[in-house]
Amino acid sequence: MRVTRHTDPVAFIAAAAPMSARGLASASFFEGWAHSLKRSPPEATDRVYLATFADCGAVIQRDEGPAIIGQSDPEAAAAFAADLAPEWPALQGVVGAPPACDAFVRTWREATGRGAVERVRLRQHTLISVADVPAVSGEAYISDEADVDWLLDGYLAFIAEVGMPDSHERARARMPARIVRGDFRIWMRDGPVAFAGFNDAAPEFARIAPVYTFPDHRGRGYATALVAALSRELLAAGKRRLFLTTDVANPTSNAIYARIGFVPETDEVHLDFVDAAG
Repeated sequence: MRVTRHTDPVAFIAAAAPMSARGLASASFFEGWAHSLKRSPPEATDRVYLATFADCGAVIQRDEGPAIIGQSDPEAAAAFAADLAPEWPALQGVVGAPPACDAFVRTWREATGRGAVERVRLRQHTLISVADVPAVSGEAYISDEADVDWLLDGYLAFIAEVGMPDSHERARARMPARIVRGDFRIWMRDGPVAFAGFNDAAPEFARIAPVYTFPDHRGRGYATALVAALSRELLAAGKRRLFLTTDVANPTSNAIYARIGFVPETDEVHLDFVDAAG
């Protein structure tokens, strides 16, 4: 068996389909990102890596982000690392099931001399129906061009707070188009108090992210109400399932999403690559 690289997102989606049996929430990254590439083809200078390994592994990596390997087998993960290392030794990290990430890291260390440290433990969640949540004052509205500046600032605050490996330059290049397209819902109560984004490029599901409440407005149920409203909207529009990711160590966000109806599916790990002296 060997790694198969894909340049056609449709072919990648078909080849990665067996991964859905190992966890729909985890596999949604592969299909969702590939559909996003169909909807908004990358520029010639953009970095995109799509690959599969028989029916037991898939990986997607874009720009400066980590390699997403999900619930791939360790054998597949090691093969992806060996394939990717010669041309992208500066890879930020890897995200997926712990055994697969361990195999990826071992091969990466042999190929590049770089080790890995844990950034965060992640939990993938699925929702098919929305539970009743307490009503709070305010209402949700759709983002538009007038929201670009403040919402970009809010997103930069979000990635700094949660420690996401997303550069300010990349965010400034990609976020405005999402905001203008209406990919965010904003909870308003005498001004914006929370926002939630989503990716609905795939026909049958959507992935919700990011979700952020401004610090002065926390603990009042705004994020719960906003995500519940957005979830109802997406399901009513024809999505069959919704997915999101939480930090395992954050009891607040895990409790919020459980109240809305999200069910934990799989746990994964995000590892950062570091130089030997790091």
